[in-house]
Amino acid sequence: MTTYQIETKEQFTVVGLELTIKSQFNDFAGISREKADFWQRIEADGALAELKSGAKDDCLYAVNEAVNNKMMYYAAVLPKNDTLRADRRIDFPSGPYLVVTGSATSQDELAGQLTGTVFGEILPQLTSHRYVGGPNAIQIQAVGDQFKGVALVPVVAN
Repeated sequence: MTTYQIETKEQFTVVGLELTIKSQFNDFAGISREKADFWQRIEADGALAELKSGAKDDCLYAVNEAVNNKMMYYAAVLPKNDTLRADRRIDFPSGPYLVVTGSATSQDELAGQLTGTVFGEILPQLTSHRYVGGPNAIQIQAVGDQFKGVALVPVVAN
């Protein structure tokens, strides 16, 4: 099993550009395609650059959340202040989080790797804690020609 930690995190809020996922929840190829197209679109139209210009640091967050029975996905940042224009504020509560780190040569590869590890490998075998919903995120940072990341998934003790 991949190395992971359960860590207590302080509350934090990100703001992001949103995508409503139209693929079925079990259509992983379709979901991946929608997410990749979304990142390409917001990069090409300048929306991502505008979002990043109001960020507190150089980290991006790829956030998954269920809202009103819809699968939502966000490209998000920690905002410098409350004036950053975005589609949604996403609050992450303080408490225990499953934390998994990784690195890859692309942002998409990193997000896919960490998401697959968390939901396909660790959570199904984890006996001390469980995921009960709520937003989860992959924090992504470019470091040279690599992308380093941390999966942050809120959990509760069993």
